[in-house]
Amino acid sequence: MKFGLFAMPEHPPIENWTLSYDRDIDDIVLAEKLGFSEYWIGEHHTGGYENVPVPEYVIAKASALTHTIRLGTGVVNLPYQDPFQVAERLAFLDHLTHGRLEYGFGGGGLPTDQALFGLDRSEAAPRTNEALEIIWQLLTTEEPVNYEGVYWKYENRQLQVGPYQDVPPFAIAGLTGTHNYARCGAKGWKALSVYFAPMDNRGYAGAPDLAAHAKALTGAAVEAGLDPADARRNWRVSREVYVSDSKDQAMAEIREGVHRSYEYLLGLGLGALMKKGEGMNDAELTFEWMAEEIPWIIGSPEDCVRQIRELEEATGGFGTLLINARDWVTTDKWNRSLELFARYVMPPFTKRENLARRNRLAAVALGKA
Repeated sequence: MKFGLFAMPEHPPIENWTLSYDRDIDDIVLAEKLGFSEYWIGEHHTGGYENVPVPEYVIAKASALTHTIRLGTGVVNLPYQDPFQVAERLAFLDHLTHGRLEYGFGGGGLPTDQALFGLDRSEAAPRTNEALEIIWQLLTTEEPVNYEGVYWKYENRQLQVGPYQDVPPFAIAGLTGTHNYARCGAKGWKALSVYFAPMDNRGYAGAPDLAAHAKALTGAAVEAGLDPADARRNWRVSREVYVSDSKDQAMAEIREGVHRSYEYLLGLGLGALMKKGEGMNDAELTFEWMAEEIPWIIGSPEDCVRQIRELEEATGGFGTLLINARDWVTTDKWNRSLELFARYVMPPFTKRENLARRNRLAAVALGKA
């Protein structure tokens, strides 16, 4: 398993936003030092909490301060933008990052963003589908592209600067259905599961859970003649994660920040995507309920190792766990959480650590072998 971070990014409107961008850059630099393999940056235009309208700018600056960590747009919202311009700027950014770019796309699920751009919700999916087809053609074909669709028409279009990577690594975020997971499975693309997707919905007829994501991914891969194990390795699962000395301590440290974050999210109507069972209301989506039932990964390092193993077992396995980067605590506490995660949570899941060998040597040294 690999580990990375996903940043909405979230910075409440009471914050110094200029400073928040610098802190996000510092977070990426620290993530690389701690051994995280990737970092994703979101795109939003309204709401007052998610304050990066152009993730590519953050990636460009961060790439100049890092060397190995992969950097992803998490995600470029396709319904609002000209596909040719998206393809052009991402191909260029691929060069500036020396091939460390992850091409992340989505349908723009923030209701206030859709209102800003005058997008009818029913158009989000078909516009996204059309844009993806155009962008893939522009980035992967040598010949000029001619395209006549419902929303965009191009004649003899070609990128002056093609992508740095031979095959641009596409990634799609799914929110309210499984169609994007099926698309990723069929095409060998990377799939991103949102941090509040429940592990299972226990019969709830609303948004799909992680089990449904996995079924769509692997099923489509098999139908396309691809290895379903590769589809799972390409799957990114994002979770709320916070590490401290104990679970009680962790919950005490983040409680105020959690309340602020989820007051915003529930206000956007996203509570419906978190619920399990018919008849739940938003008031039942308490901090304690979400930590246990979605579930989150929170507590001591030992708690977090156990919770990740449970998540891995319940889903059947996935390639990368993405920590949802938050502004719940001061920077020193957040950095300590990341350090504890890197020092004590990551090693049991990475082959290069070879903990069994270490434990045998330690047992010999202590005379316990």
